[in-house]
Amino acid sequence: MLIQTLPDTMTRLAQMGDAAVFEPVGDNPQQERRRVPYQSHSLEECITNVSTPTGKRKILKTMVTTACERNCYYCPFRAGRSKTKRVTFSPDELASGFDTLQRAGQVEGMFLSSGIIKGSVTTQDKII
Repeated sequence: MLIQTLPDTMTRLAQMGDAAVFEPVGDNPQQERRRVPYQSHSLEECITNVSTPTGKRKILKTMVTTACERNCYYCPFRAGRSKTKRVTFSPDELASGFDTLQRAGQVEGMFLSSGIIKGSVTTQDKII
């Protein structure tokens, strides 16, 4: 008998570490470290430092979804790329996960991106 469980929000955020390397934000965006294949996921891969007028701040760098209906050739999340693992958060899940990390003092802000599902307006509404 095979029993599968759905990963919790923090596990899914950690899985977004692979997706986060494609978003140029942080101290050294061109020097973001690449994970070794099959290495375990860590939330540290989704947290980066950004410079502000008052000093460095840790932010959560993640996406609402790695799924996308568009097939832009340059994009690692394009529709035609079948090997990409697809992870999607509901707005409440993402807010809850961020709140947990913020209350724990691990992050002070969020850099949020997303693939496009059901049109750009619907996707933007989920972000707002």
